[in-house]
Amino acid sequence: MSTTVEFATAEDVKEILTIYNDAILHTTATFDTNVKTVDEMLGWFNHHSQLYPVIVSKENDFVTGYCSLTQFKEKDAYKHTVELSVYIHPEHRRKGLAKKLMEEIIKIAKDLGHHTIISCITSGNEVSEKLHEKLDFQKVGHIKKAGQKFDEWLDIVYYQKMI
Repeated sequence: MSTTVEFATAEDVKEILTIYNDAILHTTATFDTNVKTVDEMLGWFNHHSQLYPVIVSKENDFVTGYCSLTQFKEKDAYKHTVELSVYIHPEHRRKGLAKKLMEEIIKIAKDLGHHTIISCITSGNEVSEKLHEKLDFQKVGHIKKAGQKFDEWLDIVYYQKMI
């Protein structure tokens, strides 16, 4: 089966929602604690633009993962500092999809003129940290007990890649 990577469309949002809600319910990859609705996810999708895209991986037209860029902070000076997020469908993890999506979004970010990419990772997520390091991200910060999920306080680490 061949995997493709392409820009997401509004038609992909329901499958993106399934992936994200699974992460909310079963992982500490996101600090969201309440599942999202289709309307909320459409709002999230519509907030993205050509400068801050969402891409998806697909297998047989089924969304297996997605990756997005958002402006790191709202102020104008942050226009070309972006935050990367990547989520993979639970049945498609550990197949190299996150790496494939990240490699593609890094190329896109560079083509769009972005200067630096930031990723915020829950501390202890060794798979994600190692993947970022393989892609030349460097650990630049550690914030202790930044959020509480599943009745435990969780640290976050920031990784950065200059492009």
